[in-house]
Amino acid sequence: MTTPSAGSDDDFVPQYTAPAWYTTQSWSGIADANTPIPWHSLGAVPAPPEPGCHVCQAHPATRAEIRSHTGLVLWGQTRTITTLLCRQCGISLVRTMTTRTLWQGCWGILSLFFHTPAALLHNRSAHRQFRALPTSVPAPGRTSLAPGKPVLLRPQAYVALIPAAWAAALIVHLVTG
Repeated sequence: MTTPSAGSDDDFVPQYTAPAWYTTQSWSGIADANTPIPWHSLGAVPAPPEPGCHVCQAHPATRAEIRSHTGLVLWGQTRTITTLLCRQCGISLVRTMTTRTLWQGCWGILSLFFHTPAALLHNRSAHRQFRALPTSVPAPGRTSLAPGKPVLLRPQAYVALIPAAWAAALIVHLVTG
């Protein structure tokens, strides 16, 4: 076994030629063969696809916030769903949660005058946002939500007339009596 002489390690510079795949211009776009390619660009994974609808993975989808309010005598409960939805799934969810709000939202004083109207106005803007999207096709193997009947053709929507009529009668009684 031989040992190198003292001081020879300090002067040694290895001769290295980069492999052809490292310096080819076809994939790197770098003209100079001596310019190193960043390590993170080797075998780079393509960017993930744009996320689609949360339910059916259809494109295009938009992020929206949909609310439902349940009014109780002394307090209420508001449910909020914020997610990416396509046109069909978004309209279906807005119709379902708006009907639920009309059916269950008006049974408390604060709910009748504040929370239910706020949820309905919020859902109206979400509905406009979904109607602005073009119709889309669900991803293979997925189905979109069925839109169902419009809100005013659902019988549950008219339950809201009971507390509204009660509130109107109470206001008329307070004003006249």
